[in-house]
Amino acid sequence: METTLQTERLILNRPRGEDVDPMFRILSDRRTTRHNPGDALGWREEAEGLFAHWEDQWDRHGVGYFAVRLPDRTDPIGFAGVKHVLLDDRPVLNLYYRLEHRSWGKGYGTEAVRAVVVHVNELLELPPIMARVKPRNVASAKIVAGLGFIPAPGLDLAADDEHEDVYVLNWDRHL
Repeated sequence: METTLQTERLILNRPRGEDVDPMFRILSDRRTTRHNPGDALGWREEAEGLFAHWEDQWDRHGVGYFAVRLPDRTDPIGFAGVKHVLLDDRPVLNLYYRLEHRSWGKGYGTEAVRAVVVHVNELLELPPIMARVKPRNVASAKIVAGLGFIPAPGLDLAADDEHEDVYVLNWDRHL
């Protein structure tokens, strides 16, 4: 079953095979991944593997990463969603969003993430969700805080030899 979310300005749907090339374009752009350089793709084959992983998340859990689209564009401007992860042996959802750099500063990130959070809160009855944010990524921290995520300093992580702040929502709940 296809899940499509629509906001005032965006359409979010499960990525399709034809999204692999835009996925590679967006996720290999160093401007787009400047806050998470370790996530930058170097080869198209990496995008194919990532797409397969995203497909598996959807197939296994019924939720995953959405392609974020403007209504007048076929190619996505980015991706936003959740994936199932273990944090200290506890199953939680990890929030992800990455938009092409040209789309920054227009409120699309907030709009897309809000749609994802509302959807998974309804679908999974308020699941625990975490968002990992590099301290220098002020815009990302503002997005998650604006959606009700709270800092969880005891859960902060190191990734790519760099500290990440962890923000949580529905943390007293269980998947």
